[in-house]
Amino acid sequence: MDERGGGGGGGGVDGKGGGGGGNGSTNTTTSNNKSAGAANAASSSSAAPDKPTILEGVLHNIFDGLTDKEEPVRSAMQQAIVKILESHPERASVILSEYRKQQPKMSEQTVAMLLDCIRRVVGAENPLPAVANHELINLALQELTRSAEHVPLIQNPAQHILVAIGRSSADSCAQVMEALQGTSGEGVPHFMLMQCLGLLATEHPAGVVPHIKAILSRCQPYLGGIRQDHIKQAHAYAIGRFSEALLEEGEQKRGEEEEEGQCSTEISVAYDVLFNQWLHSREPKVCVEILQALSSMYPLLPKDRIQGQAARLVPQIFALYRRSVDRNAVTQFLCSVLKTNLALNPHVLDNILDSLILHLFDLVYVYPDYEKPQTVKGHYEVLRCFHLLAGHPAYSIRIMDTLLMHLRNNSERERMKCLLILTHLLNSCAGNIEGQVPASIECLKQMILTEKGVKMKLTLLKTIVALAQKSHIRDKEFVWFVVRHSCRYSKSNQEHGSQEEHSNLVLSCENTLYMLASTVGTLDELLKRELLNYFILLDYTDICGNLAKCLASLFAKSPHIEYDVAAGDETVTDHVPAEGAAGEERGAAVVRRGKVTVPGAETIYARCLALLSNQQCIKRCSNILSFLRYYHPQVNPALEELWERRIPDLQLQINRESAYRQQLHDFILETNEFLGGLDDNFAQRLASKLADQMYLYPISLPHSEWHLPDLSAERGMLMQAVALTLLQVTDVACIHTKIDLIVTSARQERLDKHVKHADYERRIEPCALALGYISRQHLGHLVKKLTELAQVGGRKHSTGFFSNLHFIKDTHKELENYKSNLLVVKAFGRIMDEADPLQSLQHLDEDDTLLSFLMQQLAGHKDQTIMSAILQTLLSICNQLIATKEQLPSPLRHRNQIMVTVFSIPIEAPFHDLPLLPTILKLGTDFIRIGKRSVLIKSIYTLFGTPIDPISSFSGGPDTEECVDGGVIFEIACRNFFGCAQQLKMKFDSQEEDERNSFLAKHLNESLPQLNSLVRAIVEMDASPATLDLIIGILEGWTRDRNSEVRICASHVFNNTLEVYIKAMRIGCEAPSKFNQTGQMLGKIVPRCIDSNGTVRQVSVEILQKTLEIACIYETLTIASIDSSADWLKEIEAIKEHIATDEPKQIYNLAGDIAKIIATRISSFQYLQFCKTLLLSLRDPEQSSTIGASVVLKFFIQQKGSELFHAIPDLVRDSLTALQLCEVPRAKSGVLKALVALTKHHPKLVCAEMLGQHLPYDSHLVEYWHLVCNDPELTGLMLDNFLQLLSGASLQEGGHQETPSATERQKLASGQPFAIFCALHEMLPCKDIKGQLEIRFADMFSMLLTSLSSYTNLAAPNLVVNASTTSPNQPQSGKSKFGFVPNKDLIKLNPCQIALETFQAFLTNLEMEQIAAVFAVNSQLASSADWHSFIELLTPLAIGLGQQLQLGSPQMRQLVNSLSKYVASPHDGQRVAAVGLYSRLVPLKPTGELAATILAHLGAALSDPNAVVRGLSIQGMGYVGQLGEKEAKRYSDTAIGALLKGVDDSVGDCLINIPLESMRGLSGILRALPSERVESFHVSLAIRIRPFLGNYALEMREAAIQLFGDLCDGKHDDGSSSPTSSMEALREQLVANLFPLLLHLSESEAAIVSACRGTLQRVCRLLPAPKVVEMAQQQLGEERGHQLNYGSFVLEFVKLIAVELTDHIQDFIESCLPQLRSQWPEVRGSAAIVIGILHNFLSERNAQTEAVAGKIAVLLKDEQAAVRMRAATALGYFFGDI
Repeated sequence: MDERGGGGGGGGVDGKGGGGGGNGSTNTTTSNNKSAGAANAASSSSAAPDKPTILEGVLHNIFDGLTDKEEPVRSAMQQAIVKILESHPERASVILSEYRKQQPKMSEQTVAMLLDCIRRVVGAENPLPAVANHELINLALQELTRSAEHVPLIQNPAQHILVAIGRSSADSCAQVMEALQGTSGEGVPHFMLMQCLGLLATEHPAGVVPHIKAILSRCQPYLGGIRQDHIKQAHAYAIGRFSEALLEEGEQKRGEEEEEGQCSTEISVAYDVLFNQWLHSREPKVCVEILQALSSMYPLLPKDRIQGQAARLVPQIFALYRRSVDRNAVTQFLCSVLKTNLALNPHVLDNILDSLILHLFDLVYVYPDYEKPQTVKGHYEVLRCFHLLAGHPAYSIRIMDTLLMHLRNNSERERMKCLLILTHLLNSCAGNIEGQVPASIECLKQMILTEKGVKMKLTLLKTIVALAQKSHIRDKEFVWFVVRHSCRYSKSNQEHGSQEEHSNLVLSCENTLYMLASTVGTLDELLKRELLNYFILLDYTDICGNLAKCLASLFAKSPHIEYDVAAGDETVTDHVPAEGAAGEERGAAVVRRGKVTVPGAETIYARCLALLSNQQCIKRCSNILSFLRYYHPQVNPALEELWERRIPDLQLQINRESAYRQQLHDFILETNEFLGGLDDNFAQRLASKLADQMYLYPISLPHSEWHLPDLSAERGMLMQAVALTLLQVTDVACIHTKIDLIVTSARQERLDKHVKHADYERRIEPCALALGYISRQHLGHLVKKLTELAQVGGRKHSTGFFSNLHFIKDTHKELENYKSNLLVVKAFGRIMDEADPLQSLQHLDEDDTLLSFLMQQLAGHKDQTIMSAILQTLLSICNQLIATKEQLPSPLRHRNQIMVTVFSIPIEAPFHDLPLLPTILKLGTDFIRIGKRSVLIKSIYTLFGTPIDPISSFSGGPDTEECVDGGVIFEIACRNFFGCAQQLKMKFDSQEEDERNSFLAKHLNESLPQLNSLVRAIVEMDASPATLDLIIGILEGWTRDRNSEVRICASHVFNNTLEVYIKAMRIGCEAPSKFNQTGQMLGKIVPRCIDSNGTVRQVSVEILQKTLEIACIYETLTIASIDSSADWLKEIEAIKEHIATDEPKQIYNLAGDIAKIIATRISSFQYLQFCKTLLLSLRDPEQSSTIGASVVLKFFIQQKGSELFHAIPDLVRDSLTALQLCEVPRAKSGVLKALVALTKHHPKLVCAEMLGQHLPYDSHLVEYWHLVCNDPELTGLMLDNFLQLLSGASLQEGGHQETPSATERQKLASGQPFAIFCALHEMLPCKDIKGQLEIRFADMFSMLLTSLSSYTNLAAPNLVVNASTTSPNQPQSGKSKFGFVPNKDLIKLNPCQIALETFQAFLTNLEMEQIAAVFAVNSQLASSADWHSFIELLTPLAIGLGQQLQLGSPQMRQLVNSLSKYVASPHDGQRVAAVGLYSRLVPLKPTGELAATILAHLGAALSDPNAVVRGLSIQGMGYVGQLGEKEAKRYSDTAIGALLKGVDDSVGDCLINIPLESMRGLSGILRALPSERVESFHVSLAIRIRPFLGNYALEMREAAIQLFGDLCDGKHDDGSSSPTSSMEALREQLVANLFPLLLHLSESEAAIVSACRGTLQRVCRLLPAPKVVEMAQQQLGEERGHQLNYGSFVLEFVKLIAVELTDHIQDFIESCLPQLRSQWPEVRGSAAIVIGILHNFLSERNAQTEAVAGKIAVLLKDEQAAVRMRAATALGYFFGDI
């Protein structure tokens, strides 16, 4: 029992622990022993050594340790102090107090840590005894008042100690209050005492309130004499908290006698001192504390005094604002005064009300910073004062009168304050100011028109919202304010506010407007009328989306407009400021009803149509559509069904530009048609309305204070709406007027040197489109207008010399002509697209003015914009001609001139005219199809002058009328197209390159279909082989281009050519009977079938099919595609289906299918031509194509290689040459596979050449060896030859091999065996030779294993290469003149590495992954200078063999017998390998003849001169215990004798530690054999291995621990052993070694931890302690892994041992004492902790107790921080309660 129960005096160590049997209850025994110890200590305090003496000394050491430099150590010291204080609070508190008295100069940090320990103890749930509290209170008070200055490091924890004790219970609080009041004395108490009293009053008000009157009474005499500010602050804090406590307790005791009434006199006296004297302090913090105290004290003053002083107090409070005092505190005090007086008698403030309101008005924050809580708090405290005053009716009128007066003030700050107060009053107490609101609204209406500042406008907005929510708004001025400021400024005035503030105002107004429209029902009709007016004004275009959103909400609630007609006949004047000329022009667009003006429905509808055009404003369009949906009753109620169907469709398509635009046009047409059926004049009236709104969308935006968006889209939509409406208008004058309006609008668009022509074209596109729409019904009027414009533009166009000089500026007249010409061209093109074809062509045939105008402009202009427009117009004309070819057979005029002009346009770098290429190609194709061939001849010659290639271009001279063969046109088209495609890139170095690449790709994609169409037209003109050769010859270079985009396009054109050719070719007597180009064409197209680009592959397979079909047609006169049952066609279809894959293996298989198809479809005389063409394709610039060519070559030779006997020399020579020149590795592999395929047909010739190459093999030969292994028969012959050559051969030059050593001269490997290993190194990884390796497993494994050992630390052979045989590609070095060249590449090889990799490949091939993985464990094996790494691999190697082969299998017997010939080898490496593997086979438990063979060879190796061999033999003997019972009994005596002798044997400079291996071997035998077989040497062995338990070597220590565990594992204590038996002798060793093992368990080495865990389990099983055994099995079992929390485990484990083995506690302590000086820090620390725990359970005192505590205390100064920390923890256990 600890001393918290009130036990007396000085219980000590004797009071802990206790005797008793090990089977008793732990808790009961301990409790009884503690009680007995306490009684003994009380009765005989003079017993030596005395517990208090020990406790005092230890505590002093721990206190000294608080100055340690390590934070964890100091924390451990503090934790120890806390434990001792918790267990011995009375005595420890006395010692602590005395120590502090003895150390008056203790550092502040140390004192703070001591106080923190006390704080943690007293802050716990269990209270301390009163005696301990008394000591700790006195100590805390001493520290609290020790310094007259403020020392927070010490005084704060001391204060917390006192408060923690005081709040724990009522008695403790009384005890603390008594101490605090007793310390104060007669004079001024220490300031921290008052601080502590105030804090305690906050934490425990009920316990402090009874003492407040006495404390205040004691303070009254000296309060007036205090001068120091910090003392004033402390007293003010305390008195303020006292007042709060009194108020809190008073609220809880309303029915009883109130405490504040009892203390009112004292509070009043203190109030006078604080207010009249202390408040004049210059220290701001003191003043704040005083004001906070006054705020709490004021309600406690006598009521008569409160009422009598109110009129004088308020001015005094306002005077405080003029001082540097915290305004928040003053305002809080003022609020307390107002609240108290208004609750008692509101009229008491009548005389000072005006002054009070004015002062409060000055206190309002204009711009409160919401990021500073204090500022916001002060702001709302002032507003709270206004709220309190407004609660009185008379006061509310005075406040509102004051606000109205200040609203008319010239100061913006004053007006803003008024608005803030008014808004607050409206939100908090609107009922109290109801009568004064109208006057305020009139003032606000004036302010709306005059205020400029953004912050002021934001404040006004808040006030307007508050008025609206209270239903006080009836005037449109407020609506105008919100709508007007929803618009953005064109340029923000920084004087009125920042850009961010302007943006905030706009967003706030937008949200406010929608909020008013959707939530404030009283404003609905006013908002409808006003917002409709603003909707049709230019200045408000930017916010039309938000206006539409608000209108949609309003009309959704009520679709009708209520017109409130004012009484009388006076004209209502609009007081809204002028919005500019555009804003004031409403004219006929409004409807006047009474005195209310609202725009007409058709005006609103026209406005909506224009605003719906801009898809960049999706939100606006959506809002307008929603508005129209609810606004339809105003237009025509009959529209409901139509618009309910069409508007949702428009909303669905709003994100799709083309679909949305078409839906919008259909919407306009259907609406016009529907309403036109109801009203004949609707269309003409709507067209006028639309035209009248043209001013709302000016070309050049007027200068405005407000932001106006770009209105070009809206303007264009307006003209299109006019055009669509004109379709139902029949009035000629109206039609002409609107056409002139559209033309004039287009010509008004700005064009100068700062405007690009393309931008101008884009701007007039809506005008041209509108004219095109009009041509659907009024074509004649339009053609007449355009002809007039064309005549004017063509006549005024200048063609003089100076017009082409760029340094002469364009005149205004030329620009106007350009604008007119471009408009004519664009409009003409749109007319040809939209108008009826027969009517448009009839006009064109009757009058060719416009066509002549087009050609004149095309020939005379270099401007791309107008050229593109003309070409598009010509295309439109061709489309009309093609569409009406049957109805109008007359030819087009000026075809010749058009062709010459069009094909004269060059497409060259920098490719600015590339956008014209698709149109040019399309025009060429169309004119070829429309015109006659003879027409083109003169055109081509006129175009090119001298023919580029007259032979290939024409069949006659320049004057002949024969047809054009098309080669020249196609070649020019290809040069233009593919020359541009070559500039495409996959990676970009800059943004400019990316943009240029996108530009090229866009227009090339548009040109490719047109190029295919051109080819189709040319082939259809003359479908002959000559035409096909011509086109393919032109395309061949482009199909092999490095640029993938060029190849894709060329392949498409190639495929299209063949497709057209097949359809158009002639079959008959005039056609050739053979297609001789088949082999060559196939050889060229096959690489493209395996191209890196999937598109190229797909198209190329189609080309391949079409090539074979063409050959089939010529040779068999049948069309192969018709015969769908042909197998090769089905195979090609399958290839086409899968060729798009990116899987290399699948493409490889498809290449084989291609080769198979070709081999079956081409004639034999084309075999060689096909193969040579494929070999030439290995130099293709595309890597994947090169690979594909080699793959097809391989498959082709596999099928047709037997027929190429005559071509073998050529093929081999060409193949080797191709390998040298080819740079693609996979392509080389394909050629090598082809050579292997040729080898299978002719094996001797090819293989003999490959085997005679130099070392190291180059990559070609390496790959060849890999591929040869695919043939098992060839591989088997090679392996047998290799084994025969290696048997008996010396792997080292010089024959005899010594032990490898880095200090000897470097030895070299023999040449021929090494060459064989190089070949095996390449062959053995091949999976195909697995069967051959299985047949020769034993011989191969033995050879590889012994060779690996022999090659350790050997260098490669020093072979040379004759100079005459070097490769032509190798540079000749300076040594060549002596006839040889050093083989530098061979010297770099590592024979051991080669042998290792060969061995791994051998095992992997045989699927012996477990054995093969062994060699990957040690990466240093190949570079090792000794056998250490090799020996490490033998154990897992043997295990793998046993698992893979099974010990009793014939393969294992063959392996052991095959390995036995190396045991007597003269080479050390081979003996090490053989004996090492034998030693590792013993643990696998061989039996019978196999065991006899292995152990016989191991016994013979015990006398080997090589120490490594002997060590391996000893290791093997150590595994004898693991043999079967029969074999173990037979060989155990020999093994034990050898191992016992080896324990004391040490061999220097050896790879194997013989004593270590002996101990490990003995452990194995102990685990395997019965105990009685080895019992005779148990005790002696335990004594001999005890020194090894502390050995510095990790492995020796681990082996000794494990051996001791194995020694104990076989013993069983049944309790019947005699004192002289071996079990009793062994038990002494158990007791002596138990705790050393437990301490070593704390080491950081995982191996030692694991060994200790296992040994401890075995040792504990021999102890008479069942609970210890149970815990050891649970916590130390292998299933728990390494997740052992040693600290918690050792605490519980040692406690169990002390309880169950009480008689041996002293022996355990003595076994731990030497470990306090251990070389391992973990062991030292753990020893201290264990001793501390054990001392808790000592049953009686002895003379060594004090010495033990001293030894632990010595560790408090250990050099290791962890040890010091554990020592402190141990002392806590020593004296604490565990």
